[in-house]
Amino acid sequence: MQTTARRTWYKHVFVLHLLMLALVLAAPASGETTEKAAADTEALKYEAVDLISRLHQLEKKLLYPAHTRVSVFFSVAENSPVDPHSISIEIDNNKATDHIYTQREVNALRSGGIQRLHTGNMLTGEHRLQVSFTQIQKDGSVSTHELEHKFIKDDKAEYIEIIVDSYQPHVTIQSRN
Repeated sequence: MQTTARRTWYKHVFVLHLLMLALVLAAPASGETTEKAAADTEALKYEAVDLISRLHQLEKKLLYPAHTRVSVFFSVAENSPVDPHSISIEIDNNKATDHIYTQREVNALRSGGIQRLHTGNMLTGEHRLQVSFTQIQKDGSVSTHELEHKFIKDDKAEYIEIIVDSYQPHVTIQSRN
């Protein structure tokens, strides 16, 4: 996956270099005004941002087609009595991700944010998601929960959300497609 990310980075750098070359070649001729050159430069910047966005979307569609895509998200319900400390996820006994939360991330989750923890490809059929979640209670005590969720992957994208419940310090898993 790191190689794919590196290739993507190289593509973006290449596109930006091409745009800079276009800017140099599009330098104003003696009769053009500086305002026109500035407007052209601004238009090229917007085109570059749009092109990079479309390249990213195309790459996502190619790497994670909908019929094999599984995404795992994490959120904290409003008024939850706990703060997340760390989370570890395995899918079919294969490590998917580990994450330790910063105070900034905890604040974002408490403000209604949803974090994407993992996106990957998976064949259709039955699968098992294992979650190890460590949380900090308001009184400062720490507790760890181990959960398991079995789900059936069909030919549609699968979205799984892990939610720290607002009434009890536990985690529930919702699967929707």
